[in-house]
Amino acid sequence: NTSLEIKMSFYIILFSFFFSYTFAQNNKQTAFSFDYNHQFPIGNLANVFGDNSSVGVSFMQQKEKNFFYGFQANYLFGDDVKDSTIFKNIQTSNGGILAADGTYANINLFQRGFDGYILGGYAYHPNENSLSGIYFSAGIGFLQYKIFIDTENQNIPQLSEEMKKGYDQLHNGISTKWDISYRYYGDRNNFQFYVGTNLTAAYTQNKRSYSFSSNQYNDDLYQWDRLLGINAGIIIPIQRKNDEKFHYY
Repeated sequence: NTSLEIKMSFYIILFSFFFSYTFAQNNKQTAFSFDYNHQFPIGNLANVFGDNSSVGVSFMQQKEKNFFYGFQANYLFGDDVKDSTIFKNIQTSNGGILAADGTYANINLFQRGFDGYILGGYAYHPNENSLSGIYFSAGIGFLQYKIFIDTENQNIPQLSEEMKKGYDQLHNGISTKWDISYRYYGDRNNFQFYVGTNLTAAYTQNKRSYSFSSNQYNDDLYQWDRLLGINAGIIIPIQRKNDEKFHYY
């Protein structure tokens, strides 16, 4: 896809300039953070899944002119799979699925996935003597998700580990993430936290060549998957600069 290649090249060049400029500055703070993110699917993704959650860890280093960069990784999970027809070809007339022993199997469907990003951004501090303020960031990375089929260790030949791949709708692809958050750093204690909102936009493709649900080959087209999130987390500083002195925690 020529358009995608042009966009990705632009992002890579932009981030290269950003990092080269940022690395030349002295450190203002270095920190890890752990957060919880509640996400709402938009567009095509909302037809397959309901809202989901993610937990993640990130690393951030802020420079003296308030530019920062970092890395982030998240694990996605949810229990709202809207597509109730994926097993229609192996269900009995009353909608059940038989296990090898002839009894009805108990099957649960979940959303599972992960994403990771290289981030860059700018921090606005109303009080320049404090690290508290509004942090804007953008990132580029990778997103993957699928329908996780839990058979609870039952012997179901039509849903063996290999056969599940024909139903799980595994998608992945290049992803971007945009985030705005308020970060609070306590001056008299070690309490640091943040709250914010974010938008994930990923260009993904179905990685399974054949669908057992529709009994046909999947096309190789890409689609835009978007997630609107609300997050909160705690900050664990490694290094902070205040009045030209470093404080270690």
